[in-house]
Parts: sequence; structure tokens; C-alpha cells
Amino acid sequence: MERLRIAAAAHVASPAANLAELRRALADTQRRYGVALRQLDRLRRRDALREQEAVLLTDAVLKARRFAYHDELTGLPNRHLLADRFNLAAALAARHRQHVALLFLALDRFKHVNDTFGHTIGDKLLQQVAARLAACIRASDTACRYGGDEFVVLLSEIAGTGRVAAVAEKIRARIAAPYLIDGAEITMTTSLGMAVYPDDARGYDDLLRLSDLAMYRNKTGHPAARSLLDSALG
Repeated sequence: MERLRIAAAAHVASPAANLAELRRALADTQRRYGVALRQLDRLRRRDALREQEAVLLTDAVLKARRFAYHDELTGLPNRHLLADRFNLAAALAARHRQHVALLFLALDRFKHVNDTFGHTIGDKLLQQVAARLAACIRASDTACRYGGDEFVVLLSEIAGTGRVAAVAEKIRARIAAPYLIDGAEITMTTSLGMAVYPDDARGYDDLLRLSDLAMYRNKTGHPAARSLLDSALG
């Protein structure tokens, strides 16, 4: 711009002699202006790409953080979050002289569903089971997909096994109601076992093992011992 100003002033003083210089200065200014516009456009595109990358990175971090503690298929808490919530519930129960129960569930003949209808319908069935489980419990309780066709329900702040048995029967009834998935009607039952803190065990691993064992005895009809759930029901 300074060169163009000087050339313009010289042209006023001597038009014929400085016309060519004025044209060169104008062309140079236009070229520089074009370069500046292209650089500005590149900077804007770069900033836009950085903003997009930041959004994608934030979404990825949030997703990774969520699936570190939640099951990707059903959206339920996973076994890691379940352990954390049990520890908190047990601490509160010890302080207020209450109980915490774990209900261990396994769907009966779920492999038959996958083999007959395919894994897509099997996955949708698991999602509907998860939704029914969540609808059977309070906001302060936790329904967890433990893995495969196994689920664990944590009942916190309970006074005794009576409520646990009632929730267990409610879960059994809700899961047994027919499912209509992509035109296929599916009937599903579940085997269920329970263990109660602090009556049956005080540690999370021991309590989970006992509830799993009670579920297995129900599933196989083990003759040597009745499940803890059946004992609670009398």
C-alpha cells in the first residue's frame, strides 16, 4: 500500500513517466491482497477443523468414560460400577443397621434364542430384559449386566429378606411376560439366586459368589441344597 501511495503521488506530478510504475504497484498490491485473503481462508479452515477435532475428541472421551462403567449394548452399569455401588451401599447399611442384597440372574435357554432367531434378535431381547429389570427397582438400586445373559440386581437400604423376595418375584414375572421382537414372539424365563449383606457375607466377592451359587442351584435343580432365595420364600 505504501508503494502504491508513492506511485500515485509521483503520477500526479508526472503522469506519463510514472503510469507504468503505478500499474506495477497496483498489480503488486492486488497480488499481496490475494495472498492475504488466501492465508486468512486457510487459517479459518484450520480453526474450523480444530474445532471439529475438539468436539470429536470430547465425544470420544465421554463415550470411553461412560463405557468404562456401563454396558455398551444395554446401557446398564457394568460389573465395575456395580462393585463401587455395593461398597457405598454396604457402608451406609452398616451405619444405619440395614441390609444390602444381590440378586444374580441368568436367562434360561438364551443360547436357543440366538441359535433360532439370530444374534440381532438376541441382542434386542437382552436390551428389553435390561429395561424390564430397571423398571422393577428403585432409583437407589442398581441393575447391572454382568456379562452374556447374566444380570445382577443390587438392592440397597432394605430392612430384611421379605422385600428382596418380593422384588425377585416381580422380576421373574416381568421377565416371563412375552417379548415381541421383529415379528417374533419369545417367551423367556430366568433362574435367580440371592445373598444378603451382612447376614450371608460381608465382602462383595463372597456375596456375589453366594448369589451366583444360589442361582446355579436354581438353574440346575441341585438336590443337595435349596437356593437362598427359595429359603427366603419358605
